[in-house]
Amino acid sequence: MALRFRITYHSTADLLADIAQQVSRRGLLVRVAIASAERGAPVELEIVTPVGTIALAAAVLQLLPGLGVAVELDPAAFEPLAEQARAAPVASDRPVHHEPIDDAPPPPPRAPTPQATTQAQQTAQKIQLALHGDKNQRMAILREQNKQLHNYVLRNPGLQLDEILFIAKQPTSSAELLSQIGARREWAERPDIAIALVRNPKTPVPLAVRLVDFVSATELRSLAKQQSAREPVQRAARKKLLG
Repeated sequence: MALRFRITYHSTADLLADIAQQVSRRGLLVRVAIASAERGAPVELEIVTPVGTIALAAAVLQLLPGLGVAVELDPAAFEPLAEQARAAPVASDRPVHHEPIDDAPPPPPRAPTPQATTQAQQTAQKIQLALHGDKNQRMAILREQNKQLHNYVLRNPGLQLDEILFIAKQPTSSAELLSQIGARREWAERPDIAIALVRNPKTPVPLAVRLVDFVSATELRSLAKQQSAREPVQRAARKKLLG
Protein backbone atom coordinates (compact mmCIF):
# COMPACT_ATOMS: atom_id res chain seq x y z
CA MET A 1 0.00 0.00 0.00
CA ALA A 2 1.32 3.41 -0.93
CA LEU A 3 2.11 6.08 1.60
CA ARG A 4 -0.19 9.07 1.12
CA PHE A 5 0.61 12.66 2.00
CA ARG A 6 -0.95 16.06 1.42
CA ILE A 7 1.16 19.22 1.11
CA THR A 8 -0.80 22.47 1.29
CA TYR A 9 0.73 25.72 0.04
CA HIS A 10 -1.05 28.89 1.12
CA SER A 11 1.21 31.22 -0.88
CA THR A 12 2.50 30.91 -4.42
CA ALA A 13 5.92 32.18 -3.29
CA ASP A 14 6.38 29.09 -1.07
CA LEU A 15 5.25 26.85 -3.94
CA LEU A 16 7.69 28.42 -6.42
CA ALA A 17 10.51 28.25 -3.87
CA ASP A 18 10.04 24.49 -3.39
CA ILE A 19 9.80 23.98 -7.15
CA ALA A 20 13.08 25.85 -7.70
CA GLN A 21 14.99 24.36 -4.77
CA GLN A 22 13.67 20.79 -4.62
CA VAL A 23 11.28 19.73 -7.37
CA SER A 24 13.67 20.87 -10.12
CA ARG A 25 16.11 18.30 -8.68
CA ARG A 26 13.43 15.59 -8.91
CA GLY A 27 12.79 15.49 -5.18
CA LEU A 28 10.71 16.90 -2.34
CA LEU A 29 10.94 16.69 1.43
CA VAL A 30 7.63 15.67 3.01
CA ARG A 31 7.78 16.89 6.59
CA VAL A 32 5.81 14.03 8.12
CA ALA A 33 7.38 11.61 10.61
CA ILE A 34 6.92 7.95 9.71
CA ALA A 35 8.33 4.90 11.48
CA SER A 36 9.79 3.12 8.47
CA ALA A 37 9.70 2.87 4.68
CA GLU A 38 11.85 1.07 2.16
CA ARG A 39 13.68 3.00 -0.52
CA GLY A 40 11.54 2.95 -3.65
CA ALA A 41 8.28 2.38 -1.77
CA PRO A 42 5.34 4.01 -3.60
CA VAL A 43 4.05 7.37 -2.42
CA GLU A 44 0.91 9.23 -3.44
CA LEU A 45 1.14 13.01 -3.09
CA GLU A 46 -1.66 15.54 -3.13
CA ILE A 47 -0.36 19.05 -3.74
CA VAL A 48 -2.88 21.73 -2.75
CA THR A 49 -2.12 25.32 -3.80
CA PRO A 50 -4.00 28.62 -4.25
CA VAL A 51 -3.87 28.10 -8.02
CA GLY A 52 -4.87 24.45 -8.23
CA THR A 53 -4.47 20.93 -6.88
CA ILE A 54 -2.62 17.98 -8.39
CA ALA A 55 -2.17 14.34 -7.44
CA LEU A 56 0.99 12.53 -8.45
CA ALA A 57 2.94 9.37 -7.83
CA ALA A 58 6.33 9.46 -6.14
CA ALA A 59 8.73 7.04 -4.46
CA VAL A 60 10.64 7.03 -1.19
CA LEU A 61 14.24 8.14 -1.51
CA GLN A 62 15.28 8.33 2.14
CA LEU A 63 13.94 8.67 5.66
CA LEU A 64 15.42 11.71 7.41
CA PRO A 65 14.98 11.43 11.20
CA GLY A 66 13.59 14.59 12.69
CA LEU A 67 12.78 16.02 9.25
CA GLY A 68 10.50 13.63 7.37
CA VAL A 69 10.80 11.56 4.22
CA ALA A 70 12.49 12.58 0.97
CA VAL A 71 10.62 11.43 -2.13
CA GLU A 72 11.51 11.24 -5.81
CA LEU A 73 9.06 12.62 -8.35
CA ASP A 74 8.64 13.95 -11.89
CA PRO A 75 9.13 17.76 -12.03
CA ALA A 76 6.93 17.98 -15.15
CA ALA A 77 3.83 17.44 -13.01
CA PHE A 78 4.46 20.81 -11.34
CA GLU A 79 4.82 22.84 -14.54
CA PRO A 80 1.14 23.86 -14.83
CA LEU A 81 1.12 24.97 -11.19
CA ALA A 82 4.31 26.96 -11.66
CA GLU A 83 2.87 28.76 -14.68
CA GLN A 84 -0.33 29.60 -12.83
CA ALA A 85 1.59 30.72 -9.73
CA ARG A 86 3.75 33.12 -11.74
CA ALA A 87 0.75 34.51 -13.58
CA ALA A 88 -1.48 34.97 -10.51
CA PRO A 89 0.58 35.29 -7.32
CA VAL A 90 -1.17 34.79 -3.98
CA ALA A 91 0.45 35.97 -0.76
CA SER A 92 -0.07 34.44 2.69
CA ASP A 93 1.78 34.33 6.01
CA ARG A 94 0.54 30.79 6.69
CA PRO A 95 3.32 28.19 6.46
CA VAL A 96 3.34 25.18 4.18
CA HIS A 97 1.42 22.32 5.83
CA HIS A 98 2.45 18.66 5.48
CA GLU A 99 0.18 15.85 6.65
CA PRO A 100 -0.56 12.18 6.10
CA ILE A 101 -3.92 11.52 4.47
CA ASP A 102 -6.40 8.69 4.67
CA ASP A 103 -9.33 7.85 2.45
CA ALA A 104 -11.41 10.77 3.69
CA PRO A 105 -11.94 13.57 1.15
CA PRO A 106 -9.71 16.62 1.57
CA PRO A 107 -11.17 19.59 3.43
CA PRO A 108 -12.72 22.28 1.23
CA PRO A 109 -10.33 25.11 0.37
CA ARG A 110 -10.65 28.20 2.48
CA ALA A 111 -11.71 31.42 0.85
CA PRO A 112 -8.90 33.98 0.70
CA THR A 113 -9.02 36.67 3.37
CA PRO A 114 -9.56 40.33 2.37
CA GLN A 115 -5.91 40.97 3.24
CA ALA A 116 -4.74 38.15 0.97
CA THR A 117 -6.98 39.45 -1.82
CA THR A 118 -5.55 42.96 -1.47
CA GLN A 119 -1.99 41.62 -1.47
CA ALA A 120 -2.71 39.56 -4.59
CA GLN A 121 -4.11 42.63 -6.35
CA GLN A 122 -1.07 44.70 -5.38
CA THR A 123 1.24 41.97 -6.63
CA ALA A 124 -0.65 41.77 -9.93
CA GLN A 125 -0.26 45.55 -10.36
CA LYS A 126 3.47 45.28 -9.71
CA ILE A 127 3.78 42.50 -12.27
CA GLN A 128 2.19 44.80 -14.85
CA LEU A 129 4.67 47.54 -13.95
CA ALA A 130 7.54 45.08 -14.31
CA LEU A 131 6.28 43.97 -17.72
CA HIS A 132 5.30 47.35 -19.16
CA GLY A 133 6.65 50.12 -16.92
CA ASP A 134 9.35 52.68 -17.70
CA LYS A 135 12.93 52.57 -16.41
CA ASN A 136 12.13 54.20 -13.05
CA GLN A 137 9.30 51.75 -12.49
CA ARG A 138 11.50 48.80 -13.46
CA MET A 139 14.18 49.91 -11.00
CA ALA A 140 11.53 50.24 -8.29
CA ILE A 141 10.42 46.66 -8.94
CA LEU A 142 14.03 45.46 -8.67
CA ARG A 143 14.14 46.96 -5.17
CA GLU A 144 11.11 44.91 -4.10
CA GLN A 145 11.73 42.18 -1.52
CA ASN A 146 9.61 39.74 -3.55
CA LYS A 147 12.27 38.43 -5.92
CA GLN A 148 9.69 36.63 -8.06
CA LEU A 149 8.71 40.07 -9.37
CA HIS A 150 12.23 40.66 -10.66
CA ASN A 151 11.88 37.92 -13.29
CA TYR A 152 9.11 39.84 -15.01
CA VAL A 153 11.42 42.84 -15.55
CA LEU A 154 13.49 40.77 -17.98
CA ARG A 155 10.39 40.41 -20.18
CA ASN A 156 9.85 44.17 -20.45
CA PRO A 157 10.40 45.17 -24.12
CA GLY A 158 11.86 48.53 -23.05
CA LEU A 159 14.67 46.99 -20.99
CA GLN A 160 18.08 48.49 -21.85
CA LEU A 161 21.53 46.90 -21.80
CA ASP A 162 22.71 49.19 -18.99
CA GLU A 163 19.90 47.81 -16.83
CA ILE A 164 20.90 44.23 -17.66
CA LEU A 165 24.47 45.09 -16.66
CA PHE A 166 23.23 46.65 -13.41
CA ILE A 167 21.25 43.52 -12.53
CA ALA A 168 24.17 41.25 -13.45
CA LYS A 169 26.47 43.14 -11.07
CA GLN A 170 24.14 43.15 -8.07
CA PRO A 171 25.03 40.54 -5.41
CA THR A 172 21.40 40.80 -4.27
CA SER A 173 20.14 39.44 -7.61
CA SER A 174 18.80 35.90 -7.32
CA ALA A 175 20.52 32.94 -8.97
CA GLU A 176 17.38 32.39 -11.03
CA LEU A 177 17.45 35.96 -12.36
CA LEU A 178 21.14 35.75 -13.22
CA SER A 179 20.58 32.40 -14.93
CA GLN A 180 17.89 33.95 -17.11
CA ILE A 181 20.30 36.69 -18.18
CA GLY A 182 22.98 34.10 -18.88
CA ALA A 183 20.57 32.11 -21.04
CA ARG A 184 20.10 35.02 -23.48
CA ARG A 185 23.00 35.01 -25.95
CA GLU A 186 22.51 38.64 -26.96
CA TRP A 187 23.19 39.59 -23.34
CA ALA A 188 25.56 36.94 -22.03
CA GLU A 189 28.02 37.16 -24.94
CA ARG A 190 28.69 40.86 -24.33
CA PRO A 191 32.04 41.03 -22.47
CA ASP A 192 30.82 43.59 -19.91
CA ILE A 193 27.77 41.55 -18.98
CA ALA A 194 29.70 38.28 -19.11
CA ILE A 195 32.32 39.47 -16.61
CA ALA A 196 29.63 40.89 -14.34
CA LEU A 197 27.92 37.50 -14.25
CA VAL A 198 31.20 35.64 -13.82
CA ARG A 199 32.17 37.81 -10.84
CA ASN A 200 28.74 37.72 -9.21
CA PRO A 201 28.82 35.16 -6.34
CA LYS A 202 25.14 34.33 -6.94
CA THR A 203 25.72 33.18 -10.52
CA PRO A 204 25.64 29.36 -10.61
CA VAL A 205 29.17 28.03 -11.05
CA PRO A 206 28.50 26.04 -14.28
CA LEU A 207 27.09 29.19 -15.91
CA ALA A 208 29.97 31.36 -14.67
CA VAL A 209 32.51 28.89 -16.06
CA ARG A 210 30.75 28.80 -19.44
CA LEU A 211 30.69 32.60 -19.65
CA VAL A 212 34.45 32.83 -19.18
CA ASP A 213 34.60 32.25 -22.96
CA PHE A 214 33.13 35.73 -23.52
CA VAL A 215 35.32 37.65 -21.08
CA SER A 216 38.00 40.00 -22.43
CA ALA A 217 41.68 39.03 -22.23
CA THR A 218 42.34 41.75 -19.64
CA GLU A 219 39.59 40.46 -17.39
CA LEU A 220 40.77 36.87 -17.92
CA ARG A 221 44.21 37.77 -16.56
CA SER A 222 42.60 39.48 -13.60
CA LEU A 223 40.35 36.49 -12.88
CA ALA A 224 43.25 34.06 -13.11
CA LYS A 225 45.07 35.97 -10.35
CA GLN A 226 42.15 37.04 -8.20
CA GLN A 227 42.12 35.03 -4.97
CA SER A 228 38.51 35.93 -4.23
CA ALA A 229 37.33 34.38 -7.52
CA ARG A 230 35.69 30.99 -7.18
CA GLU A 231 38.16 28.17 -7.88
CA PRO A 232 36.37 26.66 -10.91
CA VAL A 233 36.17 30.14 -12.45
CA GLN A 234 39.88 30.70 -11.81
CA ARG A 235 40.74 27.39 -13.43
CA ALA A 236 38.59 28.19 -16.45
CA ALA A 237 40.26 31.59 -16.85
CA ARG A 238 43.75 30.06 -16.67
CA LYS A 239 42.82 27.38 -19.17
CA LYS A 240 41.45 30.01 -21.54
CA LEU A 241 44.64 32.07 -21.26
CA LEU A 242 46.78 29.05 -22.00
CA GLY A 243 44.72 28.33 -25.07
